[in-house]
Amino acid sequence: MKNIINDKLKEFVSFILCIAVLCAVGYYTGVIKGFSADDINIAYKKLTYSLSQNMKPAAERKSLFMSNRSNSVNNQSFNSYRPRIIPETVIRGAYSSNTWTNIFNSNKKVVFYIYDSGGNNKNLSPDFHEKLSNYLNIYENRKYYVLAAYTENAFKNIKTGQIGPEKICNSLQECNNQRRNASDYSNMADFFSRCSRTMCIINPRTNQYIILKSRNFGSAVSILNNLREW
Repeated sequence: MKNIINDKLKEFVSFILCIAVLCAVGYYTGVIKGFSADDINIAYKKLTYSLSQNMKPAAERKSLFMSNRSNSVNNQSFNSYRPRIIPETVIRGAYSSNTWTNIFNSNKKVVFYIYDSGGNNKNLSPDFHEKLSNYLNIYENRKYYVLAAYTENAFKNIKTGQIGPEKICNSLQECNNQRRNASDYSNMADFFSRCSRTMCIINPRTNQYIILKSRNFGSAVSILNNLREW
């Protein structure tokens, strides 16, 4: 790596010396008589800035490229659907509280929703669950999706581990870690609460998800068919 930088530096110095010689010859022969010293100085600064950008270490240029590429991938749509990124705090909260890790460890896309088994809540109709679970049980769909459907009561009673400080912290770092864990847990709980209102399709491989605007069986089937290869 050092040899590459040294070679680039030598090329840069040689190039500047060559430009200087040509400018001197041109000035004394009258070829660039119409240009002032300020004009030459400005041109020189622009040239050296451009060359310095090209001589940046390859690792730095690669890091910038990968960052731009990552942002581009994250903003891409799939079959006209635009997935959202699962916040890192949500995933941290799942693992720190040992909750919902089955979803983030899945090797298939996860279809998550809750339903009211008693049929008392029309917004969480068991009819939707029955139809969708039968649809996802078709062999062609089992290759792409796994169902994570919970009754309303089961969703509320899932063991969530410790929330907030377990003991008085003994250092600033320990207090900060406890606050972060509490914040991560809160973000994770909010994420699944929002998904429970309709339905979420979670892709653990890409750490992305798509949330349905409404709980409609026809819309759910349509989007699941279009996202098989997502």
